[in-house]
Amino acid sequence: MKKDAFALRVEHVQPNVNIQDRINEASLHLKNIFQDIRKEGKIQLEKIVLIKAKVAPVIAEAAMNPDIYSLFDEPHADNEYTYRHKVGVGIIATYLGMKLGLSKENLSALTLAAMLHDVGKTRISDNIVEKPGKLNEAEYEDMKRHAIYGYELLKNIPGIPPSIALTALQHHEREDGQGYPQGLSGKDIHLYAKIVAIADVFHAMSSNRVYHQAMPFYKVIEQMNRDMSVNSILRS
Repeated sequence: MKKDAFALRVEHVQPNVNIQDRINEASLHLKNIFQDIRKEGKIQLEKIVLIKAKVAPVIAEAAMNPDIYSLFDEPHADNEYTYRHKVGVGIIATYLGMKLGLSKENLSALTLAAMLHDVGKTRISDNIVEKPGKLNEAEYEDMKRHAIYGYELLKNIPGIPPSIALTALQHHEREDGQGYPQGLSGKDIHLYAKIVAIADVFHAMSSNRVYHQAMPFYKVIEQMNRDMSVNSILRS
């Protein structure tokens, strides 16, 4: 029987290296790449190539883990969590894409979109991005601009589909039109943005942080089942 592309990629990962170690390494790769983007103020195509080569295969393997929830139970400080979160969102989004039966090409695009959904935060002050407490009104308005900044950074990169930039722009839109930055609703929101939005919330709720304990798995599921956007994706 012919094996799918994900299975083939997993076989080529060294079996003696723990998956958590590979996730840590992938997070470090993303950290270095995002720091370069912050310094340069733009995304070089070579950075996309590096993400696909160094990070995407780890996400593909982790998404096939039968107990994804267990991958997020290690506590991390905010400066570490920021980049592990990007990998975690990639893992969950890829898992959901697999369950939805996306093609190999679309699944690859979704994985890349998930890893880059927050790239606009490279234009936001670290004092805001890594603030441990609640943002004040002015800080929150500044933070919200990361969706537009991400779109601007991604929209003109040659060789990547428009869905990548749209996901960065729309991942805070909501089914009821109460999201930002455009107040879109329903089918006006790209499927990848909907999937990444769910992955984003799931990872945040199921992760241990210095000041925040992960919610029990059943509570995460209960809360997300109350979110109409989950059901809307399954009906898409």
